[in-house]
Amino acid sequence: MSTQKKQDPRALRSKRMFKEAVVDILIENPDISKLTVQKIAKRAELNRATFYLHFLDIRDLLKQLVYDIFDDLLLKMSPTLQIDNLNNQEQLITFLDYFYKHRKILAVLFENPGFNKKMHMFLKDLIVIQRESEYTDPTEITLSMDIIASSILGIIMWWLRDGVDFSSEYIAKQINELYR
Repeated sequence: MSTQKKQDPRALRSKRMFKEAVVDILIENPDISKLTVQKIAKRAELNRATFYLHFLDIRDLLKQLVYDIFDDLLLKMSPTLQIDNLNNQEQLITFLDYFYKHRKILAVLFENPGFNKKMHMFLKDLIVIQRESEYTDPTEITLSMDIIASSILGIIMWWLRDGVDFSSEYIAKQINELYR
């Protein structure tokens, strides 16, 4: 028997509805300070009491939303990281496609320094996984991967704000050109 308790489908649905509601509200007005439980509950067409059954407060909801994004990104990237000899271009396009698909909420989240730091660490970890066999000096890995992760993060942030007319294939090609 499994020791993990199965979650009630209604609870999962309610949580999803609150998360979708907060995303919709933030896309309309990215000012997080204007969020209220009442606004989120009204948009989700649920009541405040239900909100507090699932979340401690708005920060908890936002934190869970960010964790969902990183879990989703990792889930999306894991299969491509396991395949030997997969073209880096294909991996990068898969990664960028995720950002493009979720660009509206990610553009809002990028306004938060904590989210940027977490995304930087996520990118750095992905890059280290891809390139650790190329370097023998740990200092070289850390420094160069930090620089590359910062650069890619900057490119993604620019793309989501100002360059959304460019395809993920085009952005991937530009990133690969930079790091040849």
